[in-house]
Amino acid sequence: MTRRKWTEEEIDFLKDNVGNMKLATLSKKLNRTEGSIQNKLKRLSIFNTKAQTGYLTTYELANLLQKDPKSVRGWITKHGLKSTIKTTHSSRQFSFIHPEDFWKWAESHKEKVDFSKIERQSILPEPAWVEKERKRENPTTYRVWSIKEEKQLKMMLTDGYSIKEVARKLNRSPISVQRKYERI
Repeated sequence: MTRRKWTEEEIDFLKDNVGNMKLATLSKKLNRTEGSIQNKLKRLSIFNTKAQTGYLTTYELANLLQKDPKSVRGWITKHGLKSTIKTTHSSRQFSFIHPEDFWKWAESHKEKVDFSKIERQSILPEPAWVEKERKRENPTTYRVWSIKEEKQLKMMLTDGYSIKEVARKLNRSPISVQRKYERI
């Protein structure tokens, strides 16, 4: 069995399509074995499609935002955060988000992002407006519920008050009231 030398066109095709196609598809398109393609990727130092593209996975973005990855996936499926699905190695698929696409989305969905939790220059390029949002953020600290407040919460909900009405009366956020009610 003789080795066939890689052409510049094949290498360019490989670089352009790694992460966009499964290894098996690349193998068919280039008429090479999967092992040959894996070896060439190693020799070209292409180990990770994320490093090659500059994109972030949903998990990486969630960590940088101090959010749950499910929230980021929800932004993609329900709120229009642009992402690209890429396949690494043979079959694993990931959603990748370009940092510029994230910032464009975040600018029009500011209510979903706590900018005070994002470390400066951690998602590059960071637009100038982000610093203003960081300063605007006034993160509230958790207030411990008193026994009296817990009793009021139970009584008001039993009497038919809505979560929002209870929140207003107790000077709490609706989500705080909902979570507390679920815990007690």
